[in-house]
Amino acid sequence: MVTEALEQTAAALRHVVAAGGVMSIDGAPGAGKTIALQYALSLLPPGPDVRRVPMPVGATVSQLRHAIAEALTLTVRQDNRRNTTDQALATALRSPHVLVCDDIQRLSPPTLEYLCRLATHPEAPTTLVLTGTGSTRALQRIPELASRVLARQYIAPLTPAQTQAALPAFHPMWDRVPPQHIARADERCARGNFRAFAQITAHIIDAVLTDPLTHSGGGLIEAACRRLGS
Repeated sequence: MVTEALEQTAAALRHVVAAGGVMSIDGAPGAGKTIALQYALSLLPPGPDVRRVPMPVGATVSQLRHAIAEALTLTVRQDNRRNTTDQALATALRSPHVLVCDDIQRLSPPTLEYLCRLATHPEAPTTLVLTGTGSTRALQRIPELASRVLARQYIAPLTPAQTQAALPAFHPMWDRVPPQHIARADERCARGNFRAFAQITAHIIDAVLTDPLTHSGGGLIEAACRRLGS
């Protein structure tokens, strides 16, 4: 189901990659940041080399440096000197690259400053895509990096109308659910969060397969919401 947020993310990413800038993607957990990013990356025209950088929790600058090197498939030992590794990265990034860094809200200011240096390297046309819940707030801690963000994309919760359209496309089960029951589930526990609706779907399917006579109709949704603690 291609929502407006996915289309906006794809358009913004194309623009940022063409300009060689920095993009941030923010939104609540389960809002669809990863799906939007995957969709946008799939529509990029051929050209830059796209690499996803695994973000170690509480990473130091040294760990981030080596995570980037690993994403670029560079042979770099942990005991290499900092300048040696930085030179290897600069050489590899002379060709256009898109580095995707997720969960950047977990990064410390020194590691964010290191990403800023990569983005501003005069001989390395690197596009940075920085995502995570609270990424906007995290970037504000490094004004130089925040000032280089060319596009800020916020993945908002689905509207009620979007929810009614998206759920049948997500799973055929929702084709048989009256709109008022979908609206009730959205109001009670999902609140436009697609991950929550995926969980509700899983609970309903489990209930039907386990004991199809226990609940029916809206009772299935009510039971699923209770299992989610709502």
